[in-house]
Amino acid sequence: ETQDEIKQMQEKYGKRPFQYIAETGLFDRPSIAAHCVWLDDADIAMMKEKAITPVHNPGSNMKLASGVAPVPKLLAEGVHVALGTDGASSNNNLDMLEEIRLTAMLHKVHELNPLAVPAAEALRMGTEYGAEALWLEKTGRLQAGWKADIVLYDMNRPEWCPRHDLVSLLVYSANSGSADTVLCNGKVLMEKGELKTLDEEKILREANACAMDLVNRG
Repeated sequence: ETQDEIKQMQEKYGKRPFQYIAETGLFDRPSIAAHCVWLDDADIAMMKEKAITPVHNPGSNMKLASGVAPVPKLLAEGVHVALGTDGASSNNNLDMLEEIRLTAMLHKVHELNPLAVPAAEALRMGTEYGAEALWLEKTGRLQAGWKADIVLYDMNRPEWCPRHDLVSLLVYSANSGSADTVLCNGKVLMEKGELKTLDEEKILREANACAMDLVNRG
């Protein structure tokens, strides 16, 4: 994730992290690797050889100034990059749709190329490639016979107008606030903005109480 981590590994073991881990045999099993910001060509070659899936966390990387992962290069090499949010301490809203937008935007400005990560590819990273990374079968695409993991968005909102390229609108214009209904494997978890399996008021109250308790302890 950081340059300091690379430096510490090289000072302690004389090797970069991927090389060290590969020698333990861990990468002989299906693996995912978080962040993958500071990769060299040998790291990327190993990822291809061992089918290691990188999980890109642009919001966290930006907040902590960790750097910019070489996502366009990984994609060009045929590596399916998934997306994550990291934790609440380094990415306060844990909003996957925002991660999709940040991925599409960050690499354009970093590469000075408006086509670096197209909207459709960023969306695949946050859906299909993420399902692949977690070895979830028949998940991640809207397709007959696949699991009904679906988010329905309220398109009667200003961010969805005018309706030209819906993928572009979802990635660049929409936000999680326009999510209307959520289904996981066909089970309705949220309908018309109302959570069906969780007590939202209780969770928010307890979260605030826990946070104040931690602050007061300091």
